[in-house]
Amino acid sequence: MNKNNWNATITEMMQNEKYSIAGIMDKDKVVAFAGYRVMTSLHSGNIIYIDDLCTLENYRGKGFATQLLNHIKEIAISLGKEAVVLDTGFTNNTAQKVYLKNGFELTAVHLSNRLK
Repeated sequence: MNKNNWNATITEMMQNEKYSIAGIMDKDKVVAFAGYRVMTSLHSGNIIYIDDLCTLENYRGKGFATQLLNHIKEIAISLGKEAVVLDTGFTNNTAQKVYLKNGFELTAVHLSNRLK
């Protein structure tokens, strides 16, 4: 995705695809955010799916990802969801450690067939 179009893409996702964002600020700067959707899938059930979880490099290791994951879990519980689900890069071991530390389990393999 072209990073120059992120604002337009995020706006479209929020308007058309039930995408929401939670973030952590440091003064006037977003230093960590999670983009998620409330959804139902045949595979995972009635869930919140985390599309994106990002922390600026200089802010990593401060527990911001854990704060965002806990926030989304609280939303899921308040909405009566069955699970919080996410995918991560196959080689993104740092993120995988964070997710496993926060109660996530390896339950699937995500496959992709890029068309462009």
